[in-house]
Amino acid sequence: MIGRVSFIVSLALAWMALSIDPACAETRSEAEASAQPALAAAQHAAPSVGAATFDASQPARLEVLRVKTGHLLVKPVVNGVAAGWFIFDTGAGICVISTPQLDKFHLESAGEIDSNGIGGAQQSGLYRASTLVLGPLTMRDHSVMSTDLSFLKEHLGEEIVGVIGYGVLAACVAEIDPLTPSVALHDPKRFELKACEWVTIDLVDRIPALKARSEDHEGLFHIDTGANNAVSFSAQAVSKWKLLEGRDVQDAKLGGVGGFIAAKKGKLAWFELGGLRQENVLATFPLEAKGVLGGERIDGSIGQEALRPFVLVTDYAHERMAFRTRAVAPEAR
Repeated sequence: MIGRVSFIVSLALAWMALSIDPACAETRSEAEASAQPALAAAQHAAPSVGAATFDASQPARLEVLRVKTGHLLVKPVVNGVAAGWFIFDTGAGICVISTPQLDKFHLESAGEIDSNGIGGAQQSGLYRASTLVLGPLTMRDHSVMSTDLSFLKEHLGEEIVGVIGYGVLAACVAEIDPLTPSVALHDPKRFELKACEWVTIDLVDRIPALKARSEDHEGLFHIDTGANNAVSFSAQAVSKWKLLEGRDVQDAKLGGVGGFIAAKKGKLAWFELGGLRQENVLATFPLEAKGVLGGERIDGSIGQEALRPFVLVTDYAHERMAFRTRAVAPEAR
């Protein structure tokens, strides 16, 4: 929570959403709203990933900064240029570079990519990086999308140059500790999992998704390390499971591309993920079935607050994920 604004930064193929209290929303200009995109690249426009190689002489562990919102930031090198801070985001279905930062990387234009947001749709620029290097991993001819991320500096406290998402994550096994913080990238051909078991995932819109339970409802949820909330439901899940009935909730708004949609916020009695049941979990309930939260396949997304008890291990290539439970679960914030 930053002041009266609670951020959900999650890129579903590439989307961002903001959860905003109504009093704050009323003070924001239309220009500000349009600068806070909620983007989801259409499936038919899914760009290529490019080729990946690993340098075994480089350490797997990356330089990581955990900012005040809880987001994990890493520093890739793009086309030989030290890029600055990128959000490391399993909720991003494509890597992103902020529009004001594009020129310094000398990227090749690759046209446009369709985008669908919280309240509408738009097109974003698509580019190709000759190389993107992150720790031991090098991606060649790697597609990235552009959108303006400059508004995030006010809230994260750092200039955000881009987002690391699908493409990089599809080429490696990633160990992600949101609290230490730590991110390590491994060659999937050589990695051996220890101290936990793999769980099968679906890659829905190029974002990992798996079954989770909430108050006796089981659904398919995205795993989104780029979202700093606990759980956000889709509009169709709110309706089919009658999630607002008898629940103490407060008004909220979700805003981004296409404007704002109405939502509620409240507590879940419990939410179960990775074999661990968490109680009194804060959740967001959108009221309008449109945009990225209006689809029918995904029932919601799981963000940092619900992921804090785990060290996550992702293996997109084999469509699996592991949740390594901490010896002592962190206290809820």
